[in-house]
Amino acid sequence: MHIPDAFIPISQGLIYWIIALGFIALSVRWARYELSEEKIPLIAVLAAGIFAIQTLNMALPTVFVSGVSGHVVGAALVAIVLGSPLAAVFVMTLVLLLQAIMFGDGGITVMGANIINMGVLGGFFGFYSFRSLNTFIKNRFISAAIAGWISLFIPAIACAVELAVAGTFPITTGLILIGTYHAVAGIIEGGATAVALTFIGSVRPDIIHDTNAGRSPAKITNALIGAGIFFVLILSIASPFIASTNPDGLESAFYRIYGASSAENPSVDQNAVAAADETVAERSGNTFSWAAPFSSYQIPGFDKPGEVLAIIIGIVVILLGAYGTMRFVNRQQ
Repeated sequence: MHIPDAFIPISQGLIYWIIALGFIALSVRWARYELSEEKIPLIAVLAAGIFAIQTLNMALPTVFVSGVSGHVVGAALVAIVLGSPLAAVFVMTLVLLLQAIMFGDGGITVMGANIINMGVLGGFFGFYSFRSLNTFIKNRFISAAIAGWISLFIPAIACAVELAVAGTFPITTGLILIGTYHAVAGIIEGGATAVALTFIGSVRPDIIHDTNAGRSPAKITNALIGAGIFFVLILSIASPFIASTNPDGLESAFYRIYGASSAENPSVDQNAVAAADETVAERSGNTFSWAAPFSSYQIPGFDKPGEVLAIIIGIVVILLGAYGTMRFVNRQQ
């Protein structure tokens, strides 16, 4: 769902940036006045975990779609764990900045749209869906699973509309393709949200927003942080070897709309992709390009070990960056 630069004109990208900056300002205010200091390491680990798990594309079940992959976004989980959709805006902004600048994943001129989709819409719909559902269902696992699905599907629909407004995708085809792919990918998002929330709740029930359990000993907090770091490091090593090479939902929609692949033949014609890229850039007038140092999560010439190292570098940067940013913001009270 990471929109690249050429897909949206710079003038429209600027509008999305202005809207996103308003929510970013609110998220900084939340971090400054409402976030307890003991949760700062947790935010850093959540940011690193989201970055790491987004590198793991999983093939979607072929009974629904073929030749398409999807990955977890994580906005709903962050919002639920930290008790505010603005937490998702804050964390997703940090992750999207890192992905765009270091890895060329998502555009820079259109990053405002990506923040709105994955951070704002994902966080707000995920958080309030969970709260509403948990009030009636009284089952945190089911509520989190449904909220996770919603937190992916609604932003995907918004993405299709944005691209239709930009003239990149026809509205009907874009909605059908992007909506279908992400409706299926949302099952993965919902499951991951529910499982992660259950694990965190079992280790530190006091940090989940909807519980009044007593505070656990500090050593359990350290265990949780340690387990989180261990998880993201293992994921960074495994991801290049087990991730699906299929294009994600947005890419697949782009390829099929522009004739680079089809439902009958999901293999991608790279010559058609190159021609489509030129057509879209010409149409939008957005020819901005950024030479990311680790483009496509790779270190040139090092194959899989280079991908592992690139992801580990990203994890270290996001851990230190998120922790340092939170410390700075938290001290400005």
